[in-house]
Amino acid sequence: MTGPNEPENIPPPPRMGLKNKLIRTMIVVGTLPLLLAMVISYVQGNKSVQEVIGASFKALAFETATKTDFILKEEISKNIHRASHPTLILTARSQNQIVGNIAAPEIKDYFAEKIAAWKQGDEAIHPILNNAGSRVLKSLLRDNSISSRATRAMYITDTRGALVSSINFYPDFLNADDPAHKRVMAEGESFVYLSDIYKDAEQGEYVFHLAVPIKNFEKNIFGIFHRIYSAKDFFSPSIEPIIFGETGHVMMINSDGVVIDCPILPTGTHLDDAELVRSVTGPEAHWAQTHGDGHGSSDVSIIGFAPLLETNAYINPSSGKKWFTFAWQSSHELFAPTRKLFQWISAAALISILLIVFMGSLASNRIVQPIRHLQDTTARIGRGEQVEPLNIRTGDEIESLANEVNTMNRLLAEAFSGLEAEVQKKTTALRYLQEYTESILMSVPDVLLIFNESLKLEYVNQAFEKIGGVTGKDVTGKSLEDLPAEFQEQWKFLGEELRRFSQGIVSLASPSPASANEPRDPLAPKVPGASGEKRNVITLGNRVFVYQFFKVDVKTDGKRPIGLLMRDISEEKALQDQLAMAEKLSGLGTLAAGIAHEMNNPLYSIMGYTEAILDEKDSGKIQTFAGKILSRARHMASVILNMSGYARSKTTDETQDVNLNERLDAAIEMALMASYSDNVDLVKNYSPLPLIKAKPEEIQQIFLNIIRNGVQAMEGKGQLTIASSRVDGNIVTRISDTGPGIPKEYLSKVFDPFFTTKEQGKGTGLGLNIVHRLVEKYGGQIEVTSQLNVGTTFTITFPVSPPEEPH
Repeated sequence: MTGPNEPENIPPPPRMGLKNKLIRTMIVVGTLPLLLAMVISYVQGNKSVQEVIGASFKALAFETATKTDFILKEEISKNIHRASHPTLILTARSQNQIVGNIAAPEIKDYFAEKIAAWKQGDEAIHPILNNAGSRVLKSLLRDNSISSRATRAMYITDTRGALVSSINFYPDFLNADDPAHKRVMAEGESFVYLSDIYKDAEQGEYVFHLAVPIKNFEKNIFGIFHRIYSAKDFFSPSIEPIIFGETGHVMMINSDGVVIDCPILPTGTHLDDAELVRSVTGPEAHWAQTHGDGHGSSDVSIIGFAPLLETNAYINPSSGKKWFTFAWQSSHELFAPTRKLFQWISAAALISILLIVFMGSLASNRIVQPIRHLQDTTARIGRGEQVEPLNIRTGDEIESLANEVNTMNRLLAEAFSGLEAEVQKKTTALRYLQEYTESILMSVPDVLLIFNESLKLEYVNQAFEKIGGVTGKDVTGKSLEDLPAEFQEQWKFLGEELRRFSQGIVSLASPSPASANEPRDPLAPKVPGASGEKRNVITLGNRVFVYQFFKVDVKTDGKRPIGLLMRDISEEKALQDQLAMAEKLSGLGTLAAGIAHEMNNPLYSIMGYTEAILDEKDSGKIQTFAGKILSRARHMASVILNMSGYARSKTTDETQDVNLNERLDAAIEMALMASYSDNVDLVKNYSPLPLIKAKPEEIQQIFLNIIRNGVQAMEGKGQLTIASSRVDGNIVTRISDTGPGIPKEYLSKVFDPFFTTKEQGKGTGLGLNIVHRLVEKYGGQIEVTSQLNVGTTFTITFPVSPPEEPH
């Protein structure tokens, strides 16, 4: 039981009482089927209403399309019949004969004169407006029909497109470029041209163009009968009277969504909703439910539509367009019955829920009373109070629960008697384990830091305290950038590395030159992948550390802390630098012999020319001999310069701009000088290269080691090919020899330290290992390919701007 001085763990009060839960359950159980049935009824009713409305709108649109088809077909038939009028045929044929008798050179002047007269003529006296054909055309408009009132122009043209007769000055005199003239003349005597609507600039309204051929009984075409109609005046008498409700009406559009006739929208209005236009321009009569109605609303709307099938048979070949009718009504008016139905269903559902709540409240009171008594008793047991056994007689699960509570109370009283001693024992063991773990971590010689999910320090060991000169209490809760310790710049760099690691981004630091291909016991078995392993290093004062971030396998609130381990490799790095210098100096003996051989000839020449100068009296010859001496001396200076640059320690120079082609030439000269052979065929293919930041002697050492190996492999006879180029932001150098090649089983080992295929005493096995480390130091890569009895190729790749080594 709880002691008198121990705080009580009182649970928070329940957010919802049992009575309320019972009422809620009854509401859910009672109202869910009711609401589901109402929703299904509403959805089905709404769907049925929409289908009925859609079918009605489809029928209305189809009826209007059929009626409009009939009107247009009848109008086309009448105009075909009018085009066969004898007077119109004779007038067009006469015009063709007149033009046909004019000489070809005079045709242009003839038409120019006619065009000028047409533009300046008087309607009362102009022959085109008063000839026999024009009188027939004007007589055709005296019936005062809808088509006559909608006619804006009626005229005939000959086979050249020249105007023959007209009722007004509307058409141009020459219509050879008119699409109607071109299509009718191209398609032949049976073609009827019916254009889409277009805006006439002179009339300022939208019109459409009907053109049929003028032909005789032998089907010979003498001209074309043209008629221009106002789209609004022609279609409005048959379209606009169809109105239903307050907003329902029928309208006509083309396949591009341009309004042809509508009681609300002006003719020529373009419907911007491409999805709406696509939905209501199908190949057959139908209805569609769309978001938007083409009249400025984006609400759901039902639209019935139908194509003008017979009319489209003329329009589509002529202009590539089609015409459609569609019936529409505003969404507010259209769905008013549906909204009324929803309101009635909602009211019925609300009344039903209120009744269920009332009945549930009555029933829950009889269930909750004994449960509340049970709850009060268990709460007192939880507080450690002495309670009397419960006496609940309901004859159901609540009574069984009361008996279980009585049993639990008895068992708890027995169990609590030995619990306190056990808790004390476990607490002591846990405290010892914590102190033991802390002691181990503080004794680790490597630096260890642990960061929380906010990248703040949670733990540092004693090795860090010695390096930073601070205690763990001073840095806990701080980021690496805020450490009150030495080497602020390096800690900030590691802080940036930490953030990148936490985000899964590659490290900013370049691989350590000491990380790849470290010296190892050549008799020891090789660990797979060990030679290519990369480590990140950082310098703190005169000490060099290799560091690694890692995820700690302890999850805190679903997040894993991050650890940083830093190991001191100062002695290891110094040893590797000594090995590299030893490898460089190991070749000086061979180079020295080569240099002596290389300098011997120019030295004898200098001595000879000097003796000649002493005996020569002619000043001209003396000057010539002096020039020879200067040339030989410069050659010797070049040899000495290359030698001194190669032997210089890498610690004496800072990085500078390096031209790789120049370093290649210097390495070639030194390698060939040491070979004592003039039988190496050298092929150089250099490309202009950008400069890189590096130490010149290290770049030269890379090339020298590879070229020297190639010359030695060829035994001074063969072809050495060296090429450089820039590829995708990288500088690529290839060095190929025609030596015996490297066996396939050795290719993976050539960069390992102390590995060599040369005889005892002729190689240290460090040359290519040093090359590999220097290439990676400057962010580059090196690859080797070889074929037995063919040769070997080394490919070295440097980035144009390699990453700088962190300090």
